Amino acid sequence: MAFKDVMNLRKSGSTAEAYEMAKADYQQNTDDIWAKRALAWCLFDALKANASFEQNELFFEKLAEINDLSLSADETMFWKNMPWPINAFVRNCSQIQNLPADVINSLFEAIKGIPFVKPSAEYSVLLKGFLTIKDKWNGIVGFIDWWDLNNLCDEDYQCEVLQNGKKMPVSTAEAVYLAYAKHLITNRDKDAIKAFIPKMKELSEAHPEMQYPSYYIGKMLLASGDNANEAITALLPFVRKKQTEFWAWQLLAEAFDNDDDKCMACLLRAVHCHTQEQFLVNLYMILAKAFMQLKYYADARFYLDKYLKIKNNTQTNVSYDANIMTDSQWYKNADGQKPSYQLDYQSITNEILFSDIPETDAVVTFVNKEKKMATIIYGRRKSGFFKYDRMIKILNNGDTIKIRIEEESDNGFLKVMSARIVKEPLSTDYYKEVEGAVSSNRTGTAFFLNVGKDSYYIPMNLVEKKQLEVNDVVKANVLYSFDKKKDQWNWMCLNISKE
Repeated sequence: MAFKDVMNLRKSGSTAEAYEMAKADYQQNTDDIWAKRALAWCLFDALKANASFEQNELFFEKLAEINDLSLSADETMFWKNMPWPINAFVRNCSQIQNLPADVINSLFEAIKGIPFVKPSAEYSVLLKGFLTIKDKWNGIVGFIDWWDLNNLCDEDYQCEVLQNGKKMPVSTAEAVYLAYAKHLITNRDKDAIKAFIPKMKELSEAHPEMQYPSYYIGKMLLASGDNANEAITALLPFVRKKQTEFWAWQLLAEAFDNDDDKCMACLLRAVHCHTQEQFLVNLYMILAKAFMQLKYYADARFYLDKYLKIKNNTQTNVSYDANIMTDSQWYKNADGQKPSYQLDYQSITNEILFSDIPETDAVVTFVNKEKKMATIIYGRRKSGFFKYDRMIKILNNGDTIKIRIEEESDNGFLKVMSARIVKEPLSTDYYKEVEGAVSSNRTGTAFFLNVGKDSYYIPMNLVEKKQLEVNDVVKANVLYSFDKKKDQWNWMCLNISKE
């Protein structure tokens, strides 16, 4: 039987001879299923042997012959293996620097009618192959629509572990969603973007371990131009995870396009991230333009000069806008001037970043300026300490602040996400403003502020500092704080002002 002879020739490596035998046998009786199967497998061998850009004409010729066979979709063993040579062909094409789009377009047209077995691990192999050219072929969106994301397998949502033991940073599922979103944004297809956002949200909610869906949800919301607040909400979880990356802050700045302070705060937070300076070249240009529009010309020149220095060091072309700016009068006038723009970008960006964590009122009771640590009372019988220098530059005893606490440790250390000084009086059950007369014990070693039937202890340092005497009428902020000497909580004057 010719089928067995053909298979034996294939196994022995005589694929060309096997193909000629199978083709001759098939031409004698095109209705013979075994002759058709034998030829199909020989053509499969030819596909594998010619799966390269250099042999693309022969590859397409054999692919056309397979399609002409009209092999039944029931031949699942054959169709299940078809993605492998196609995957190999596409991966080879991905290495071509200037890949002609017509080659991949022709391939896509040729495989559209193939009855692949789906969903299956092999069908996902086809997807993985095309993902290697996602940045070289603008037809990737159409391909993904045809491939259909509903065919993703459970394994596609897991990060692949390579033979060397390294784990891929993203799964196939995440990669294909991101590729799709990226192309929609690049092509500015607002209708398609709006239609895809709910799907990306579903992915993000179902797989919170994935880092980048929330980033692209934000980018798509910004690109759709409908709701900046929704875009900010989507971006915040991502920026929290990537807050040391300049590009995360740069993206968030785009969401605050209509708020100069918040936009500038994000840009300044971005430029102060620790990264190689050449990566900041485009950000320097963005800042130069922003400061120019705000008429802070010395600041604009400062960042423009940084941009020009990197361009000179890397021997790359300067943008048209940069040339216009360097020829302008303001640039020349700013020569030698020091940047003067002041903005507490750290506090502003922390407020943005952790806005969904409720703020807590607190009162500073002690500041270790050397270690930049502050002890606070932040509730009835609640005290702790935290490192404040990332959020507040200068902090003093008695300052009232608002903080966002993410974590409280047993030893009193607080993981504080944001902190800011407030001037308005706090309204709490552990801090209040009172007015009364000064009194003392019989020996004059302890002083108190009497307000009606209530009495508040005045620390001796305040007595001496304010030169208080018995019967002085004063105003004071009093705090329900912990007395270490007596090992108990009681009311104490925090600061005093004489009438």
